[in-house]
Amino acid sequence: MAWHVFIPDSLLEETDDPKIRTYKVGQVARACAIFGVEHIWIYRAGGRDGKFIKLVLEYMETPQYLRKRLFPLMPELKYVGVVPPLRTPHHKLKGKPRVGDIREGFAFRRGKRVYADIGLDELAMVEGSVEGRWTFRIISVRPLRVIPAKPTGYWGYRVHLSGKPLAKTLKKAGLNVTIATSRMGLDVREAEIPPLRGEVGFVFGSPRKGVSELLGGEFDFDAVLNTVPNQRTATVRTEEALLATLAVFNLMRRD
Repeated sequence: MAWHVFIPDSLLEETDDPKIRTYKVGQVARACAIFGVEHIWIYRAGGRDGKFIKLVLEYMETPQYLRKRLFPLMPELKYVGVVPPLRTPHHKLKGKPRVGDIREGFAFRRGKRVYADIGLDELAMVEGSVEGRWTFRIISVRPLRVIPAKPTGYWGYRVHLSGKPLAKTLKKAGLNVTIATSRMGLDVREAEIPPLRGEVGFVFGSPRKGVSELLGGEFDFDAVLNTVPNQRTATVRTEEALLATLAVFNLMRRD
């Protein structure tokens, strides 16, 4: 099973404060990481912050030791320090290398050989001709050598800036189960939840428009649910609804 979340490019339309904007995106990243979301989709909803949201999400997903290699200094990232780190399995601490360890790295060519920065005191020699960001497995400590590898278990999320409205973005994702969140939806405690299997998507509206307004009837969901029943506030923000929804469905997850 893989989880997808869909958030609007208008997520930040209610604030101009750059520090608060960064923190709000950080809340999305933290919620997705906590509950093992593998894909974050940013759909077009009349906002202007899609690229910024994607940038902050990708920066946070990148292990700290690779950020200087992958992200140049830019004003958009000035306040990323206000957001707690993700501490996901691929955000490894330095430690001592061991054969079989899997680490994220950045591979580059130096002369006739390819080396990778995998966050240790020395560069690793790469067996293969890959370059750029890859996942590697350590196959030798002395000398330090690695090969490209596929991670096991949760290994962070991918960010997709679709540039398309919600209906087209949902179709592009190729989901098996699609669940929308809405204050007008069925109480999640009483609703019949479809079996969670394959590619499962959770859809969230914008600060000013709900999912139904954004779609205009262009998409049929497997369920439309109120995941914050009996809310005591006038509104539930998108990042708050995201955390609440994933927490509820995490209790049902059996993969």
